[in-house]
Amino acid sequence: MIKYIQDLIRNHSRNILKDCTLPQKKAISEVIRGLFTAGTPVLRHLVQDENKTAKKQAEKYSYHLGNTNLVEKVENYALNKIKYSIRKNTIIAYDLTDISKECAKKMEKISRVFDGSKRKVTNGYTLHGVGINNILVRLKVHLGDKYTLNQIRKSIVKEISEYCNKKGIWVFDRGNDDKQFFKDLHHFLKVRFIARLRLNRIVVIKETGVIIQVEKLNPGKYEVYLLNKNNNKVNTKSTFTLIISKHLRDKTPIRLIHNLNSNYSSEEIVTMYLQRWGIENIFKRVKTKFNLEKIRVLKYERFVSLLALIQFAVIVSSITFIRIQESTNQLVIGVLMLYEKHIKKKSVSFNIDSFISFMKSCLKPLIFRNKSPSIQINLFPKLQLEKLGSF
Repeated sequence: MIKYIQDLIRNHSRNILKDCTLPQKKAISEVIRGLFTAGTPVLRHLVQDENKTAKKQAEKYSYHLGNTNLVEKVENYALNKIKYSIRKNTIIAYDLTDISKECAKKMEKISRVFDGSKRKVTNGYTLHGVGINNILVRLKVHLGDKYTLNQIRKSIVKEISEYCNKKGIWVFDRGNDDKQFFKDLHHFLKVRFIARLRLNRIVVIKETGVIIQVEKLNPGKYEVYLLNKNNNKVNTKSTFTLIISKHLRDKTPIRLIHNLNSNYSSEEIVTMYLQRWGIENIFKRVKTKFNLEKIRVLKYERFVSLLALIQFAVIVSSITFIRIQESTNQLVIGVLMLYEKHIKKKSVSFNIDSFISFMKSCLKPLIFRNKSPSIQINLFPKLQLEKLGSF
């Protein structure tokens, strides 16, 4: 059963190692295995050869990560996994997350980001994430010195939507409330979307021509226009639907704008939007199960390659978790039984997070070295050391 988990990770890894040299394949395979067993991106903690120092092996990993283009390979691998599962109404969730590196100074292309957990601005990286059917399709670093947020966002939507033949419904949080972005989605990219609006968003009611902030509107369904960049002219070429729904008690109403047809009810629109939390859960998984924020590779090329391998590890975990629930193969059923035993022993729920912990327990643990070299001469005899015990 344990060998099934090991072989599965190895077989998935072959998809991104096809064009690599033998040394690259060996080093990257060790890093992938280390991510599962150690659960951290710190290269010195991923070493697996007891005959070499941790520093020397970490330098080898870092060198090969800098010479291998893993980002494109992992992105193509992820897209291939969702190619046949995406449907007309499949939710494509887009959101931003951050890697907080408050004390980092020498990491290349580091910038100022807003740390959502501590609610303050600090050093780090902003990441664009896209999730489809619980698969992390995209995890891209935002380069603010070269591109604007809207440029990266549009390029991601364009590439993925074209690959999916315009299927799916894009869902955006209120952090993406941008008039020009909505127009680009509707006119140029020609994709269907649902986006949450900020309270101060100004719209024009199509029926009455009233210009008003969405905060002042009562719950209901409205056909609206958006204003131009300077808020002095109405853009009547595009009509959007505004949904204001009080879906939770004692909470402010949720305000959503979309360009879907009128066949969808307000409740269906709200339900589809709330599926966006899938990408939030994936971000949480990346940070808790694989300790994303502990990453500390200095060179940018090595940083994005290691980030791609973390994305790959999350994808493999998700695919495996789905497979063990659907397969009728006896070997896979045996893995499922071991997983259920693991759940009872650890008193955790049946979900992908506990399954990642189960996968880590199945793999052979890494080799931990003693702090002192093995050839060090002991000052006391063996019998005396046994009496003293460990310190």
